[in-house]
Amino acid sequence: MQNIDIDIEFVKSFLTSKGISVESYSDEDLLNLIELQLMTIQSETGLNLSPVPYTDIELNFNFDSLDYNIKHYPVEEVSKVEVDNIEICPTDYILDNENGRLRFLKKLDEGEALVVKYTSKESDSFINSKVLPLAYDMLFYTLDTSPAKNASSIKENNVSINFDTGNSFVAIINQRLNDLKTSRRKPLTRML
Repeated sequence: MQNIDIDIEFVKSFLTSKGISVESYSDEDLLNLIELQLMTIQSETGLNLSPVPYTDIELNFNFDSLDYNIKHYPVEEVSKVEVDNIEICPTDYILDNENGRLRFLKKLDEGEALVVKYTSKESDSFINSKVLPLAYDMLFYTLDTSPAKNASSIKENNVSINFDTGNSFVAIINQRLNDLKTSRRKPLTRML
């Protein structure tokens, strides 16, 4: 994920504070491991962590409407809006990037199809506040070699200890992944 700024010194400091020895990993190794975690997050949640180009073609667009809901959001940039191969001037619409809503400032001419070309990507602030902390925790979990990491119980002689795996570190990571998957779409649910 070339477009995400990862502070490798912070990653080393974070892992060291969690008891992971980073001497055996080069900066490139750590960067590759973080990118692997980011790709996992992207595949599990469906979030666009790097710019992805899309083209929406709306054949049944209501040309009396002044709004269009872009299918993949948040929107990083709209490169072209056109009706039947006639480009609409960018000053004739306003884009709500976060919610993917295109608001036309005047009624569009009737046509066969509305075409919107754009790129979708999560905001840097969203990535820095929600995604990167999860990726760092996932990296820590991956590199953790402690014997009780995945234990659900430990038994020695007649003494047995059972762990509540519902609040284990891996369960918390999975819950955070699920929260990312669902929370991003909840406030953006659209009426059909």
